[in-house]
Amino acid sequence: MEENSPEIPEYINEMIKSGKNPDEIRIDQEGNWLVNGITFDKTNITDRKIIKFFNKSIDKTKDGIYIIHYNNFIYPIVVEDTPFFITGVLFEGTEHNEKVYLSISNEKEEELDVDTLHFKKNNCLYCYVMNKKYPARFKRSPAFHILDRLDESDDTYFLNICGKRIVLTEKVEND
Repeated sequence: MEENSPEIPEYINEMIKSGKNPDEIRIDQEGNWLVNGITFDKTNITDRKIIKFFNKSIDKTKDGIYIIHYNNFIYPIVVEDTPFFITGVLFEGTEHNEKVYLSISNEKEEELDVDTLHFKKNNCLYCYVMNKKYPARFKRSPAFHILDRLDESDDTYFLNICGKRIVLTEKVEND
């Protein structure tokens, strides 16, 4: 952990500077929480409560460092990909008056801003949530529901969603 921010408590910054790294809290690219490399057991009720607490407590410092923030408690975390994950989608309305609602890993729900949908090279679907403050990665099942709308032209892949055509990527021709 190499973070150093005025918002992170001084004793943690001092531990990091002195080489006495504090416990590392990490959220991996699949949304699993680990402390010092040990994954929480999702079948254990206590671990599920900790996971729920962590998911609801994610924030970001002014410096862009992800943290667990609860009341006066602030602790830096390592985020491998995104801090939030889309765990469900709900389509409402008709084709031209459609809205898509997202369930987010922090147990919040919000309307999808379709203009923020994008693919990354890892072939995962992403968007921005919470007033475009945070990136979020779609879990497999919600991604498949969105990608049911996938279509293609001669040179692009795109989604027809919420009355818009959202280009996801240009096609790459194989030689």
